Amino acid sequence: MKKHIFLPILVAGAMGIIPLKANNLSFAKDDDSKTKAAALNEKATWMIIFNTDNADSLNCAIKLCSQAIELDPTLTDAFFNRGDASYFLHDYNSAIKDFDLVVDKRGEATDFQYRGECKFNLSDNAGALADFQAAASKGIASTLSGQSLAMNDANTLGIAFYNAANYSDAVKAFTVSVNALKTGTNLFNRANAEYMAGDHPSALADWKQSGKMGNKEGKKSYKKFRKQG
Repeated sequence: MKKHIFLPILVAGAMGIIPLKANNLSFAKDDDSKTKAAALNEKATWMIIFNTDNADSLNCAIKLCSQAIELDPTLTDAFFNRGDASYFLHDYNSAIKDFDLVVDKRGEATDFQYRGECKFNLSDNAGALADFQAAASKGIASTLSGQSLAMNDANTLGIAFYNAANYSDAVKAFTVSVNALKTGTNLFNRANAEYMAGDHPSALADWKQSGKMGNKEGKKSYKKFRKQG
């Protein structure tokens, strides 16, 4: 058998066919690695979804993702899932490292949103705002789940800015929230920030609208400051 295989290879080599055969074998190995990596990553995905409060399961998911990445370094979802698991473990620095890679490789709305959440938890409010704005520009609110996530995340960030007396950035954050999903609450919050930032006309407009949406404090503020203005 060896001689039978060896002789044609010598001829094939002279004809430049050997590289083609080698590449085919390489593709087969690559496909096998990618298949195994995808299976590991899928297992990690479900493990994270159903065990966000279970540290052992999350650590297991991280190991699965790392194995997947070793088999297929181009599998962006594995980096994303590993970052997601690290997030739920409150290891935000490790999560950001993976989300940085995901943003560079893929850069979808959710990638920016999740990285922004990590930055917020590390008190990098400016970085969180930039990521939430990027996620908004890429359509994070195009789905119901993304809409709710963007609205809540940006509203929470706006409150943090407001409490730090950074009213201009608070307005920006609340605007991201309002654009994702307008509610009486985020309109009221933006109005407060606008008023403190000196934009009284915008504050009155938002208080009025929040009142119409059922926010009693917004209605009171509109009546109070309209008279003063």
